[in-house]
This record gives sequence, structure tokens and C-alpha cells, in this order.
Amino acid sequence: MKLNRNEKYVKWGLTAFLVIVAAGLFWLVFSNLRGFYDLIVEFLNIIAALLYGCLFAYLMNPVMKVTQRIMDRLLAKRNLSDRMAARISKITGICAAVLVFCLAVYALIALIVPNLIASIEELLQPEKLESYYATISKWFRGIFTNSDIQSFLEKTVGDPLEMVIGWLKKLDYSVIVTSLTSSVYSVVMVIFNILLGIVAAVYILIFKEELCAQAKKVTVAVFSRQHADRLLELARRTNSIFGGYVMGKIIDAVLVGVITYFGVLFMGMPYAALIGTIVGVTNIIPFFGPFLGAVPSALLLMIDKPVNALYFCIFILILQQVDGNIIENRILGEKLGISDFWVLVAILVFGGIFGFAGMLLGVPVFAVLYTVIGDRVNKRLARKRHPLQTSLYYTIRTVDDLPPVTEPSYTSAAEEPAYETQIDPDDDMEIDDPDYDDIPG
Repeated sequence: MKLNRNEKYVKWGLTAFLVIVAAGLFWLVFSNLRGFYDLIVEFLNIIAALLYGCLFAYLMNPVMKVTQRIMDRLLAKRNLSDRMAARISKITGICAAVLVFCLAVYALIALIVPNLIASIEELLQPEKLESYYATISKWFRGIFTNSDIQSFLEKTVGDPLEMVIGWLKKLDYSVIVTSLTSSVYSVVMVIFNILLGIVAAVYILIFKEELCAQAKKVTVAVFSRQHADRLLELARRTNSIFGGYVMGKIIDAVLVGVITYFGVLFMGMPYAALIGTIVGVTNIIPFFGPFLGAVPSALLLMIDKPVNALYFCIFILILQQVDGNIIENRILGEKLGISDFWVLVAILVFGGIFGFAGMLLGVPVFAVLYTVIGDRVNKRLARKRHPLQTSLYYTIRTVDDLPPVTEPSYTSAAEEPAYETQIDPDDDMEIDDPDYDDIPG
């Protein structure tokens, strides 16, 4: 008895020590948030090639799986051993996945880059620049029609062109050369990491079954049976949400970019390839993406011809309505299971912390967290014998306003339980969940 009491005190002391350490780490991180963030960014830069490899392998995996299924059907008719057939099928699937990925990247570069270069060259022609300067000066004079304002601006600002020339003369070109060299080095490192990422993706596809098995082995060894099952289920759910969302957004962005390109061409507007690329890339970002892509494109068209900017804005508004209500719903379906409000919250929170990457991946990450929290809430409600449907909570003022429940066939927060038989509120309802054994009834 004395030994058990000592063990209890040791556990209490260890728990208190861990809580104090966790609180200290929490305070240390958030009191030096910028330094902690820079440390994370530096670490991510170190493992950038591996991250690219994981991303590329994730994108290649569907092609590999489809190719393996086709090869399995073809090889089933031949007298080959199961091991040999599996090896041939896997090698063929990896080769097909890499080939399709490289062809897609090449097609994207071959279709976009030449048109982009042509659009930028057209945009920077001397006569175009003079036309832009004349248009902006005309707007400038039209806005400030008051003679007092004009005289004040002429005294303080002077001729805008002369001001720009004077500013260019004062530039420190050594700083520009240093910045340009740094930018070139960054671009070279990105290309190098992408090439290494393709190699890493091939190895990940080769050993993906073994890597998954090792991860499951560690999970089962470290955690209890119930927690291991929950982590494995969470991994499956995360894969389902991320797989559908990432591939769906890429397909949707490509479709929107292509439609924008042909729409701008059909309306006879310039810079079709550049505008289509801007709109397509920014469309990957939920909620704010269409606006981020439409604003610079409209400004570009406004400088060339103001009425084109108006027509373009109307076209983008119609396109985004069609995309949001028809195209995106058909591609993504109900993969996320969260409302538009939570999508906005995820973009603002994760985008504010992690920037552009947070805007891209914040929504599926939040969707996973949302489903996990929803499961925990539903299990606690089931433990307290309260209904799980959200619709029953709209009009209640107290807990007593909730209707009596029947025994739910509960699975997860994503599924509404079906109540079948009325039960006595005084009876105990057993929940097969060990985490709730220590909760008082």
C-alpha cells in the first residue's frame, strides 16, 4: 500500500514537472514568435528537397496506382509468379507516374512561358510605355482639376517623368547587383531542390509500402491500442481530405486559367497568356484567390484601354460564379465538410502565420482539425446522453430544452446519428470509449 502511494506521488510530481516544462516552452515560443518562425523557415529550407519529393510523390501516386491496376490485369493472364508480377507492375507504375509528371511540367512550361515572354515584351515596348505614361498623366490631370492643387503638386512633385529619372540616377547599383545575384541564387536553389525532389519522389514511391508499414509499427509500439487506432483512422481521414482537395484545386485552377485565356482572346484583349496564368495560379487560393488574380489583371488592361478592364471584371465575376457554384462543386464535391465561414477563418489564420503556403494548405488542415474536434464533441454529448444533431441546438435556452435521445449508432462527426428507440434517461448508456471512463456520470 505504501509502495502504491509512493508511485502515485511520483506520477503526480512527474505530471507537474511536465506541465511546468510545457508552460515554459509555450511562453518561450510565443514571447519570441518571430525568431521561432524564422527557425522553422530555416529548417524547412534545409529539408526543401525532401518536402518537394513528398509533394511530387503525392501527386504521382494516383497515376502509379491506376497503372498498377492495369498491369495487374494484363499480367494475370500470363504464367508469372506473384512476386515477379508485383515487381513488374510496380516498376511500370513508377515509370508511368514519373513520365506523366514530367510531361505535364513540360507542357505547362512550353505552353505558358513563351506566351508570357511575348506578353511581357509587348508590355515593355517603348511606344507602349509612352502610351501608359500619357494615359496616367491624363488621369492625374483629370483627378486634380483644381488650379491650387495642380500648382502645389507642380512645386512639390514636379514633372513625374523627371522625378523618375532623378530617382533612377540616385540608385545604388551595387545594391541592385547584390540583390539580383541573391535572387538568381535563390532561383537556382529552387530549381536544384525541385530536381532533387523528383529523385526523392521516385524513392518514396518505391518504398512507400515499407515506409507506411514502419510508421504504423512505431504508432502501435508507442501508443495504446485505442489511441493507435485513432491515429491510424486520423491518417486515413487526412489522406482522404488532402488528396481530394489538392488534386481538385489543381484541376480547377487549370480549368479556370484556360477558360480565362480563351475568354480574353475571344474579347480581343491583349496579354491573354499572362492574365490567364495570373488568374489560374491565384485561383488555387480559396475565397480570396479570384480577387487577387483579377485586380492586377484589370489594372494592366486599364492602362492599355480602360473599357477592357470593365469588360474583364464582368467576365471574371461571371466566371467565378460559375466556378464556385458548378465547376468547383463537381470537382471537389463535399470533401472538406466545413462551411464558407470556417474556410475564411482558416485562410485568415493560417495565411497570417505561414503566408502564401498557409493560404494554400490552411483549409484542408483546418478541415482535419474540425472533424477531430467534432468527433470529440459528439462523443462527450453521447456520454451525457444529449442529441448530436446541430439543428436541435438552434432554439434552446437551457439544456433542459433538449429533447430526450434514443440510442445513437455513432460513428464520427461527419455522420448524423439515427435515433431509433426511446430510452429511459435514468438508464446508463455504455460508450465503448476508454477516455470517458474517468468522467463522472
